[in-house]
Amino acid sequence: MNDFNTGLSSEAVIRRKENFVNIYNKMFEELVSRDASSIASGANCRLIEDKRIKLSFFKKEIIVDLDKKKIYFLKSRRVDKEEPVDTYSSSLVLHYLLNADGTPPANNWISYRELPGGLFYWQTIPKVLEPLIKKYENNGEGFLKKTFEIGGEKYAQFKFGSIIYPFKMFPVLMIFDEKSTEFEANIRVLFDGNAHHYLKTDVVKLIIIYIVKKLCNQ
Repeated sequence: MNDFNTGLSSEAVIRRKENFVNIYNKMFEELVSRDASSIASGANCRLIEDKRIKLSFFKKEIIVDLDKKKIYFLKSRRVDKEEPVDTYSSSLVLHYLLNADGTPPANNWISYRELPGGLFYWQTIPKVLEPLIKKYENNGEGFLKKTFEIGGEKYAQFKFGSIIYPFKMFPVLMIFDEKSTEFEANIRVLFDGNAHHYLKTDVVKLIIIYIVKKLCNQ
């Protein structure tokens, strides 16, 4: 499991990981108990042989094997070529599959605090974004290039705007403003108006954390 938490004692980290694994296993059990075709339909992905779900995760193809309870990247178009997905990433995939209900995109962008319950969490988001702003405060082009490495697409309305797709039905728009003589560097993170039909608001924060980590990595 990728541990995105620091400043914890070794005992606390172990307990946190154990709790995480228990929740992860329960999520997989719930997924397996559901109708596979309904899951695939709601998440707008493909069902293979009634037991494997194929979907896109940051523009990479992955397989969720309901029989083996495993999630892996496809090394090629052959579904028997496996490369395990780490547990943290897998948990995001499970959240998506469990919550996706097939609602069409609203095609309008909203902020985090406009999501259901977002007012409860939104004040924690700027702290999450601080490392990203600091890293690219004078390098909008570098920010844009890095988003392309995780499947982002240029958003033409803004100089340093990129749409990242954690999942096909869950786009994230990131708009970066470089530091200037008048303003500090800043980043806006926006979501489709129907994002809550695919991920719960607290999990959306985990997606933001995941993206920030990816964009801050060398």
